[in-house]
Amino acid sequence: MNNATSRHPSRTFSVSEFMDFGERYGIDYRFPMLLQKPELPHASPVLQGEVEEMTLPCGMCVTHSDVQVLQPYETTSRHSSPLYMLVVLEGCVRLTLNGQDHVLRSGMAFSSRLSEHQTMRARHPADCKLRTLSLGLYPDGAWRTGMLESLIREWETCQTPTLIWQVPGFLLSGLQYAQKCAPGSVPRQLMLEGLILQLFGHGLSVCQAERGQRLAASGEQQRLEMIRRLLEQAPENDYTLNELAQRAAMSPSSLRGKFRAVYGCSVFDYLRDCRLERARGFLLEGYSVQQAAWMSGYQHATNFSTAFRRRYGFPPGDVLKLC
Repeated sequence: MNNATSRHPSRTFSVSEFMDFGERYGIDYRFPMLLQKPELPHASPVLQGEVEEMTLPCGMCVTHSDVQVLQPYETTSRHSSPLYMLVVLEGCVRLTLNGQDHVLRSGMAFSSRLSEHQTMRARHPADCKLRTLSLGLYPDGAWRTGMLESLIREWETCQTPTLIWQVPGFLLSGLQYAQKCAPGSVPRQLMLEGLILQLFGHGLSVCQAERGQRLAASGEQQRLEMIRRLLEQAPENDYTLNELAQRAAMSPSSLRGKFRAVYGCSVFDYLRDCRLERARGFLLEGYSVQQAAWMSGYQHATNFSTAFRRRYGFPPGDVLKLC
């Protein structure tokens, strides 16, 4: 079993290096700047940061990126994978699959099957920080026996070609902790393998629940999405379950159960994550911890600091230091 790890320390990645990545992983890259200025050399920088590639003993191919995007670029997948997952730990990724656009923000995961008939396109604007985990199983990989093969079969029965879901906080915290271990070390690989299997397991449970929810009326689905967007767009407001249930024309217990079934987390776990992501943006803009907490819906900075550390793995006061 191959468990080799390849880590590129913090450095700048050029257009020509991206072309090498593309040949290795079956990805087409497009650089709008080169189209506008063909005279730019292929040594032009695209990313700055760290990229780590590894194949875990279970057969899962993992790429961890912690980078700053220096110039915009787009990707189009050409490889096949019976199950692919992208986890956004920080930043925002815009994807297109089968003509449908998707936006992934911090703490969200995207799962799909990739093939020549189902290609994925991603767009990355300049001047943004991006930290992601890219997880893939490839047709000739070593996963064809054991748990992952069972996972593939279960996923196929859900008949859900694309799934976007919120990653639970405990898994995000675990991933943060695992990244602190020495690259290539056995403890780190064991932790990552366990966490990644949990990621796929949680995604599968969301997928199965979503399949059941397809039987619900489309009007009900729209009302749930209305609640989700309300929480995302105005997380600083105070909400009660009864108030949200009235807006969704459901009983509180129905809203609680159906929201979790569709989005993979409770109403107020989702609200907490939206508030913390809003607060992180304020901190990056230079606001104090107290100001960011208040503007994001927290009445007490202590409660905010505790929730922020649990979500991101470091205190809110360290946000600018880690950028």
